[in-house]
Amino acid sequence: MNRQVFLIAGKELKGLARQNSLKILLAIIIILLGFALYAGHVAYKQQGTMVETAHKDRRAEWLDQGNKHPHIAAHYGTYVFKPKTLLSLFDFGLDTYTGTSIYLEAHHPHEFMFRPVQGYGNMIRFGELSAALVLQLLVPLLIIFITFQTFTKEKETGTLKLLVSQGVSIRSIYLGKVLAYSVIVFAIMVPFFTGLYIVGVVEKTSSVLSDLGVRILLLFFVYVGYLWAFTNFSVWISLKSSNARNALLTLLIFWITTGIIIPKTSANLGETLHPLPSMKIYKEAIQRDITNGMKPNDTKQKRLERLKELYLKKYGVDSLNQLPLNFEGIQMQEGEEYANKVYDFHGAALYKKFELQNRAGSLMSFVAPYIALRNLSMAFAATDWYSFNDFQEKTNTYRRHLIRTMNNDMAKNSRYGEFYEYKAGKNLWETISDFKYLTPKVTIIFKYYLMELASLSLWILTILILIPSSSKNKLK
Repeated sequence: MNRQVFLIAGKELKGLARQNSLKILLAIIIILLGFALYAGHVAYKQQGTMVETAHKDRRAEWLDQGNKHPHIAAHYGTYVFKPKTLLSLFDFGLDTYTGTSIYLEAHHPHEFMFRPVQGYGNMIRFGELSAALVLQLLVPLLIIFITFQTFTKEKETGTLKLLVSQGVSIRSIYLGKVLAYSVIVFAIMVPFFTGLYIVGVVEKTSSVLSDLGVRILLLFFVYVGYLWAFTNFSVWISLKSSNARNALLTLLIFWITTGIIIPKTSANLGETLHPLPSMKIYKEAIQRDITNGMKPNDTKQKRLERLKELYLKKYGVDSLNQLPLNFEGIQMQEGEEYANKVYDFHGAALYKKFELQNRAGSLMSFVAPYIALRNLSMAFAATDWYSFNDFQEKTNTYRRHLIRTMNNDMAKNSRYGEFYEYKAGKNLWETISDFKYLTPKVTIIFKYYLMELASLSLWILTILILIPSSSKNKLK
């Protein structure tokens, strides 16, 4: 950059500092950011405390359930709670929709419960006020209002012609103005993300997020990149517009279209192209395959008969009573394993539909960069669908281990036909370790968002191409 760029940037900042309207808008944005961050922190602390308390209570209930048959303990079950990550106070993501706890018991993989969205009513359609939402939609709106007349006003007053006639290139003027507005963006972003990191250090959330610093740094870069591109685009529109009214109208239409209309449309498009089955149909299909089998003529009864023949032949006995194991435990575990296979099959098909819906939205990010920013923000904050799915898979693994342990103990330590006579105790319950969850590292999540990264990079590259060259000193 030459000296002219810095001089123009300084002049632009001085002019902005004299505008009371800008001061008011900037104050509103900072207040909203502060309020959103404070409200998010309060919610994070409250939910974190509730989750921790509930987790300890349920663990104590499991350990202190008394002596009982292992299969009854498997039905008694326990609860697992999704821990809050610190960055969820910045970007709520899907946490409001995915639920906070799940009940684990034999035979029935339950759904997540207590979704906060269920108590919000219709207002949730307009989104929640989070710090991420302020940066994604309201800061670009601020940029629009402070940049839409940056060139048009110069044209109307004749200042632009005077500068060009004195040998100042359009490129230098353009870069000077972009630099000035970028300083304002940095003045908002740097203190905010520094404060977010300090809160993370104070809260000591490494037990859930092991790479908090990296995630905050990635969030900072992706937001700065997006807002820098938006600033450049707004200044370019002002340069190409004949008057301030046209510039403002063009920018507002772009903001509404890419920030509100296209994201809503892409979500509806994904649901239309790849519809999900109703919960009733989904569950009926699973139960039908468990009972009748996924293969023709592979019914539950036939699977049981084959299992009996296998164990009688294996141990060379004539009846189930002669087996050195309790066949009821073997049977129950075999039923669990087959049900797991059925649930995995149908779950994979459902997962594929969700992926296709997400991909439809990701493709639209090439038209609306806001979508790319929103998805990357949720990913880096660990509040996206893939992060939740990782938690769901690990709770499912934990549940299967719990049920398998109970059934295996029943098979090894009790006799066939004696159900209530055998009771296990705390020694068995303690073999089920406490559930601990660590969010996957952000490098693992990256692979799911290559399209968003490509989209945002393409937008930034396009903006760089739009920057006037040094030779374009003439005004149109």
